[in-house]
Amino acid sequence: MDTGTVATVKVSELREIPPQFLREVFAIPPQAIKCCLADLPPNTGMWTPDAVLWLRDTVMNCPEFSMKVVKQDDSKGIAHIYLFAPENFPDTDRSINRQIKNADLWKHQKDVFLSVTPSGTSSTKVTSDAVSALQLTSGRLEKSVSDSAREPSSALSTTDMPPPLPLSKTGELMDVYVSVACHPGHFIVQPWKELHNLEALMEEMILYYSRAEEKPVNIEKNKLYAAKIENQWYRVIIKGILRNGFLSVYELDYGKHEFVSIEKVQPLMDTFRKLPFQAITAQLAGVKSQQWSEEASIVFRNLVEKKPLVAQIQAVNESTNSWDRKIVTFLVDTSLPDTDIWIHDFVSQSLAEFSKDD
Repeated sequence: MDTGTVATVKVSELREIPPQFLREVFAIPPQAIKCCLADLPPNTGMWTPDAVLWLRDTVMNCPEFSMKVVKQDDSKGIAHIYLFAPENFPDTDRSINRQIKNADLWKHQKDVFLSVTPSGTSSTKVTSDAVSALQLTSGRLEKSVSDSAREPSSALSTTDMPPPLPLSKTGELMDVYVSVACHPGHFIVQPWKELHNLEALMEEMILYYSRAEEKPVNIEKNKLYAAKIENQWYRVIIKGILRNGFLSVYELDYGKHEFVSIEKVQPLMDTFRKLPFQAITAQLAGVKSQQWSEEASIVFRNLVEKKPLVAQIQAVNESTNSWDRKIVTFLVDTSLPDTDIWIHDFVSQSLAEFSKDD
């Protein structure tokens, strides 16, 4: 009621508030206020995962915001607001509302719900051998990128694509890291064994572009570039060209959508195309296709986001564009010594409890 978060707790962790403190508790109103962004595109229906993830990343990466309330819906207890980074208040043209409204994030692509059933998999024990790779390697990062990245003769290309990312065979186990999660129907995983190579690539991109002379760039949608976001360089694809000199880009290794100034985009050197794109769009196997509630989505995010897990891939939806590749997978939390937690079982139980509450 004070932070607006949703959590699952054991009954044993609940405590009654002592009577002598009830008056003080009631004297302070709930601090969490439900809000929605005003002036968004009409008839968007359910938000696309792209729009949801962009808004989450934007809000969570800024320490504070200013807001302007334009309407109070008392029947639903929701305030319609304009949201601003402090330096942009109160210019509505630079509000979060206008940024997301002008972005190319509203085109719906149906989530890939293939015919995959649990087939008793949830009772299968994940072996310790299968998850041994969940220990981070502390050795030196591979130098396959570092030596060639400094070569000034590297040719530029906008057509050469990185090689496809190898995946485990259907039914086999694969160690992954969940970088971002929207809901069980849309989240991003990265192969755990490739994380050190990705870190090496990021370091080399910083070194190269901090020394390289800026080049004029012909910006085209659905083409690959290097983009500087905050202090890091990323491999990105251009998703939209905005009217205010900004671009909507998709990070191909972390699965995030960002806005970046055209001035922060440079050609992507061929040497930085050798590592396959690391972000894999995924949906959770073992649960039914549906419009996920806010509560279920938050519970799912709390379970999987920013965590190493074991994936058992059930289906792969290939695409001509490697960044559009999608998988259907079970996820398993093996962090506890004696118990493997199958995420789809926990999500299904939570859905049943939410239905009872309704």
